[in-house]
This record gives sequence, structure tokens and C-alpha cells, in this order.
Amino acid sequence: MKRFILSLVFMLVASFSFAQAPVYTYFKNVNLNKYEVIDSLPIERVMIHFNKEIDDERLIYLGDGDYLAPVPHTDKMIIGYNSDKSKAIVIYNSYCFGRHLEFNIDDNVRRTVLWFKDKNIYCGYIYDKMYKVCKYFESKKEFNRFERHNLFNRNLKPVF
Repeated sequence: MKRFILSLVFMLVASFSFAQAPVYTYFKNVNLNKYEVIDSLPIERVMIHFNKEIDDERLIYLGDGDYLAPVPHTDKMIIGYNSDKSKAIVIYNSYCFGRHLEFNIDDNVRRTVLWFKDKNIYCGYIYDKMYKVCKYFESKKEFNRFERHNLFNRNLKPVF
């Protein structure tokens, strides 16, 4: 009887260990076939906040306790655009964590803004092309916090 129970236990353990977990997809209601253009944006810095002043030559002070710090190793944020570049999805992001939604795009010479808005959510990513920093935001207040720093608004000519 011991041999039978032991065999049954090992058989159950073996069958559970080889069972596949359900595939989790980030994009539930998005047709991935329409995103034909793939682009990668390099990330060299991250925006961090300290309550006290930090004196380090590697950090760039932005004001109000915000700093730009170099990342340990440069990485990329991979974005998939549709053919007319009006919608985008974030395929891979390592340093700026956020939602995986179908975003609208505002792109200019200085920065790329991916945003999503419905009745419950306002979120997105803002990427500065000069400093190669990306920030995820979940409210208009967080978006304005990134935009208000003079460092990001220097040499920005209005586009008419």
C-alpha cells in the first residue's frame, strides 16, 4: 500500500510540475498585427526625487528635490507604432514601469509623449530626446511636474 500511495504522489508531483501556466497577455483588447513600425528609444537617465539636497557630480539637479541620475546600464524602451503613427503600444520598458495600453502620440523635436485618457484613467509616458530620460505619469499633476523643469524647456522653439 505504501508503494502505491508513494507512486501516486510522485505521479501527481510530476504532472503538476510539467503543467503549463496560463499565458498572461498585457494587451487584452488590442490587435497587435496593426503595429508595424517598431522603434527603440535609449534610456540613459532616470528622474528621482530626494527630500534633501544631494551633492554628486553625476546627478543633474532639476529643482524641488528632483534629480536626473544615470542608469547602471543603458537600456531601451521599445515602442510599436501603427502605420500612420497615431497610436502606439509600449512593448518593453525596463526603468519606467507603467500600464500596457494603446496610447495616443504627441511627438515633436524635443520629446515624445504617449498618453491615454478615458473616464477613469489619465496616464502615459513622456520621453525627453535630449537627456534620454523617460517618466511614467498617472495624472496631469505628474505630467506637469516633469514639464515645469527649466532644464527640459531650454532651447525649445515653438512650432507653428
